[in-house]
Amino acid sequence: MKKTLLFLLFFGLSITHAQEKVNFKKKKFYVPAIAYSQYPCLDNVLTQTTIYQVDKELKGEEIKFKKKFFNIDGYLKQPEGRLKIYVTIPLPQYSRTQADSTYDKENKQWKYSVYSNYRVNINVQVKCIDQIIFSQDFDNSEIDRVSGNLQKSQLTKAIEDTDRTIRESNVDENLGLERVLEASMYRIQYLLNYKLSYSTTESKEKFEFMTSKEHSEYAKMLSFQNEITTQLEQITVEKGFDAKLLAPHLAYLESLVVKYPQSEANSNIRFILTNNLAYAYLLIENKEKAIYYANLLIQNDQQTSRGTDIIDRVNKANFVDNIVRTHTNRFAELKKLGFKIQEDKEDARLAFFEKIERQDVDWEQEKITRTKYLGLINDRRNNILDSIAFQNNPELLAKIIIGLGGNEAIKNIQKVHLLSKLNFEESNVPQTEEKWATPTNYLLRKKMPDNYYEIINGPEAWSYQDRSVGEKWVKLNNSDYWEISNNLDPINLLTSFRFDLWNKLELLPDETSDGRLCYHLSYTEKTVNAKNRVIPKTEYHFFIDKEKFNIVSSEKTEFENGNRNSFERKVYQDYREITALNNGKIPHRILYEFEDYYGDTFYQEDRDKVEVNPVFSNRIFMKEVYAGGFK
Repeated sequence: MKKTLLFLLFFGLSITHAQEKVNFKKKKFYVPAIAYSQYPCLDNVLTQTTIYQVDKELKGEEIKFKKKFFNIDGYLKQPEGRLKIYVTIPLPQYSRTQADSTYDKENKQWKYSVYSNYRVNINVQVKCIDQIIFSQDFDNSEIDRVSGNLQKSQLTKAIEDTDRTIRESNVDENLGLERVLEASMYRIQYLLNYKLSYSTTESKEKFEFMTSKEHSEYAKMLSFQNEITTQLEQITVEKGFDAKLLAPHLAYLESLVVKYPQSEANSNIRFILTNNLAYAYLLIENKEKAIYYANLLIQNDQQTSRGTDIIDRVNKANFVDNIVRTHTNRFAELKKLGFKIQEDKEDARLAFFEKIERQDVDWEQEKITRTKYLGLINDRRNNILDSIAFQNNPELLAKIIIGLGGNEAIKNIQKVHLLSKLNFEESNVPQTEEKWATPTNYLLRKKMPDNYYEIINGPEAWSYQDRSVGEKWVKLNNSDYWEISNNLDPINLLTSFRFDLWNKLELLPDETSDGRLCYHLSYTEKTVNAKNRVIPKTEYHFFIDKEKFNIVSSEKTEFENGNRNSFERKVYQDYREITALNNGKIPHRILYEFEDYYGDTFYQEDRDKVEVNPVFSNRIFMKEVYAGGFK
């Protein structure tokens, strides 16, 4: 019996020792790749053309359509392209003229605008060489805003005059037809780009390698590490993975999954194995095995988000069953043909000289625009607070506002002062952050240990860094100004809740966030690029607790030229009551997750001091920032 106990003790210690010898080395790779079309037959098609069949009364519009539409990413426009888009456009049907109303709070009166309704039907058929791959009728209801800011007494006559003018005018005179047709065509072009386009992209791959030289599997696993590292560093969009060179290494890793079955003692080595296998099979586009090892990675119960992320990527990818989509020389050939290169150079040259000529004039106009916009945002927020019942999802909005202290308390906030401690991942250096905000001024002051300032003073915005080599004070550009100007709303500064986005947010099916069942609200802001393509600019997500109606988390994704540029997630915790908000609750602990050009950043903000006061002294801006720094 004693020998048996000694053997079991020795065996248990051996397992523990073996487990301890499995050390991790994390390595990230940024891999250039191709975002494929949904249709494999387009893999080696480089040119496109669009053929229009329009109503005889729209012949003048056809010339404009050929210039503006369709521009599909990853193709060169040619008269006889191999990707053919057939577009049939009948004459839009005018239905009626209607009116809409808005309340002008400053003048305390209603204002009216008139718009016309049209039914637009466009048929699109897409052929790859001679094979029809996509066909759809787009039956859209479009509106054309005719006039605005009318008095009620003017409304009836304006509607009658507009209706009569549209019915009696010919196509060439009717600008409404042009506007509604282009609105429909932009949406169709966006959809076709989603389905047909090819673009270069970059994926971030996280591999884990064994570093324990004492482990019996170290040598062969090191061979896999060297091979996968070499390939990942040499991959281009023209040349993908060499699956044959990886095959023996992957077979060896698969054998180790069998050799080390699921158990607590084997969790570390199984994490390395299943993680690497799932990522490798994702990269060589083996859908079944990527999902299989991603599920094993989840079952291993270490960083389960890795496995769910891989499964999500596989489900969204355009794979061909059991066939690796080859990397073509598509983009190399397009560059040789001069696709976009000359246009980009010419656009950049013209923009450079135009910027020099208009810089002073534009800045004066920008100051006027910013000042007006700050007042407009404040009025819009108060208008929403005064008319909750008339907003989108009014019951949910009302409960959120009550949770923040009520509409009157929110409207009366004139100053917010936050003092926070920041705890960064893998860092024990204490850092502090101080934020002040009023409806027109904002200051962020950090100690890291060097001073850093970021401020708005009316229409102007500046930043300051101790570490800066050149001038310490730098004037912020337009995009940075509008990015931080949201902090002029005290509620946004406290909780990231955006009143200005509320009526744009779409209520999606419920989701779980931070362990709580939440309402899910989303909105994607879009823009038009230089090629008249509608592309995403910023995507917002808000998650609201279904029981307490607190903001549980928020997410924001920024896009540059349609490609994801950065991701930001905040999780709001430890809600406490604030007396100045009539016992409304705001978060005192926030978890941040950032992903951008510099990599991943995680940190926690603990707010030790939060003052919400109805009175504000401008002394801190005048003394420390404006008078001292801008001269």
